[in-house]
Amino acid sequence: MVAPFFSQSAIRQRKASSTVYLVGVETLYARTVPAAVDALYRVILSDDRLSPYFAGVDIGHLKQHMTALLTQVLGGPSAYAGRDLRTAHARLAVTAADYDLVGAYLIGVLAGLGADDDLLASVRAVLAATAPDIVH
Repeated sequence: MVAPFFSQSAIRQRKASSTVYLVGVETLYARTVPAAVDALYRVILSDDRLSPYFAGVDIGHLKQHMTALLTQVLGGPSAYAGRDLRTAHARLAVTAADYDLVGAYLIGVLAGLGADDDLLASVRAVLAATAPDIVH
């Protein structure tokens, strides 16, 4: 079983209070975020509405980018060095309905891994803020 996510406030408190704990936080991200990304793409790729977006895409490479991006979004070490979201999604013509579906899947995966309400609210806020860059 993957360790549950800590709340953002708990992570900030632990980072501020303990250098030793930072290693634990990074280890938590290193274990949990890739598991969340794997679960997310299993769901996405099995959905006939979403899988066409990924035809011909190197899923392993995409998972690496998503892992780095999600780690950064969740307050972990900043590692995302990919294209900006608008550029990366420009050719895809992502609909609002499909974007919302992916967001719902992400929230479901994170909740299933034990993410608390604070973290889920933060992810929802990021999803809302990034929608204009992805939905065309």
